[in-house]
Amino acid sequence: MEFLKSACKSWKPVFLFIGFCVIVLALIFQFYAGEKQLNGLLVDLERESPDLNRHSELRDALTRRLAAEAPSLNDVKLNLSYVHFCDLNRELLDSTRVHFVVLSPQRTPWQMYRGAWLSKLESAEQILRELILKRNMPVLGICGGHQFLALTFGGAVDFIDPSLVGSAPERYPTNALAERGPVWLQVLEDDPIFEGVARRPDKFKAIESHYEEVKVVPEPFINLARSELSEAQLIRIPGRLVYGMAFHPERGWDGEPETGSKEGKQILANFFRMIARDNGIY
Repeated sequence: MEFLKSACKSWKPVFLFIGFCVIVLALIFQFYAGEKQLNGLLVDLERESPDLNRHSELRDALTRRLAAEAPSLNDVKLNLSYVHFCDLNRELLDSTRVHFVVLSPQRTPWQMYRGAWLSKLESAEQILRELILKRNMPVLGICGGHQFLALTFGGAVDFIDPSLVGSAPERYPTNALAERGPVWLQVLEDDPIFEGVARRPDKFKAIESHYEEVKVVPEPFINLARSELSEAQLIRIPGRLVYGMAFHPERGWDGEPETGSKEGKQILANFFRMIARDNGIY
């Protein structure tokens, strides 16, 4: 018995050291695992009541499908939470660890955001400006989200169809001039977002689906790409990870009839990879 007591006493420092090492390793693993995940917030811009199932295809494309088809992300996990623009507030952002914001497409003309809808939209604009200018938050605007990003900074948005400019239809007229399907875009300025895609003045293919367009690109944005029909296709604030894309980079997967092109996926991977680098993952 005395021998056991003596042995345990002599090994006690070793056990304490091993326990300490286990705790330290667990903390390091937890920290590392947390850093490997990028948490995003999808802001739903649709002029309808909040719906968690809306944009589910977009959320799946930006998380599960993109991770499977973009090896350059190096297994970084992307998590995307949902909030309707009417519910966007500073308290939510302060209480949530958000690495980036995605502004969704919408199917309602901007002129139809009136009354309480317009008030909520203007509140969301103010919060978005603060996120970008004061917090340096990475932001990706897709299609309507691209237009909203331009509007937030004083840009102008209207119909592509000249006969509809200045009008306010309740829905997008199906027979109106629009940019739809696969479209070739010309690179106007070299940018890290185009890595592995194209260099100026080359072209790349993307999926389009919009009746309205950014007519005036506001400061401090610059325009990085254009099409034959619509000039402002990919805008960015230089020095910030803030991009607006008139096209749908999340569409057109390999094996699908729309394009079978990977350009949009590579552009998305480049965006998230830059965020990962800024967060010390790469």
